[in-house]
Amino acid sequence: MLFYIGLGLQLVGFASVGLCLFSGIEKGNYGQLEFLQLVGGSLVFYVGTYIKGKLAQ
Repeated sequence: MLFYIGLGLQLVGFASVGLCLFSGIEKGNYGQLEFLQLVGGSLVFYVGTYIKGKLAQ
């Protein structure tokens, strides 16, 4: 079960970083919201990777 939770967190993190990328391309620059999406998405992706790799054995 932890494997799927980790995988879901990875997908959410990846989607958040993707939204940040497209939002920055659309606006032409990156603001505070995009920065928070980038950092938060990366953190969620990392936590998902940790859960999937270490705890789901």
